[in-house]
Amino acid sequence: MNLPQRISLLEKLGIYMRSQDSEWLEAKKRASLENGWFIPPFIENAIEQIAEHWLQRKALEEWATGENIGLENRTPKKIGLVLAGNIPLVGFHDWLSVFISGHHSLIKTSSKDRILIEHLVGKMIQWEPSLQNEMNFADRLTGCDGYIATGSNNSSRYFEYYFSKYPHLIRKNKTSAALLTGTETKEELEKLAEDVHLYFGLGCRNVTKIYVPAQYDFIPLLEAFKKFSWL
Repeated sequence: MNLPQRISLLEKLGIYMRSQDSEWLEAKKRASLENGWFIPPFIENAIEQIAEHWLQRKALEEWATGENIGLENRTPKKIGLVLAGNIPLVGFHDWLSVFISGHHSLIKTSSKDRILIEHLVGKMIQWEPSLQNEMNFADRLTGCDGYIATGSNNSSRYFEYYFSKYPHLIRKNKTSAALLTGTETKEELEKLAEDVHLYFGLGCRNVTKIYVPAQYDFIPLLEAFKKFSWL
């Protein structure tokens, strides 16, 4: 498949992810039942962000142009992906990056986030059967030309050992912090509330520590946090 064909297929995937297709609805339901942290509102939020920001044709074309992605005269590499499972579809962008650049992926999913990514990749293969040779799942990643792995600080040491002979990108545990001045607007505090509470704070971009000046008035911040009082 050439680059325009891949972009068209990704655009189709984005439309599918926002649809009410019965198979997709069932996959989302099973994902929530299999992992209690994946409550429906957070699954929907992850899907909406992916479909809106990553799978729009214009965004994909601009990304491909900016990264100078061209598939002509390129020999595909096999990239092993070790996906995390802390939030829904957390490893989607790793898979997306491999696919749009014309490489092949061998994917080891987390037991905590298996259903959604397997369903979406399976749907892509259903639409374009030739992709069955480009995207596969495995419990053990061998014979790859490079690796992208995400895990805990402990597992990252094993990744660094096992993948040391190959090009690799390894991500460890991380979280985010917020520094407040006391001059934040209501809208900014509401955004911070999302950064703190979405996905129960389990994402690497979730804010887990907030720094405030002396004599800080917490009332506006606590008011913003009430948006998630249902958790």
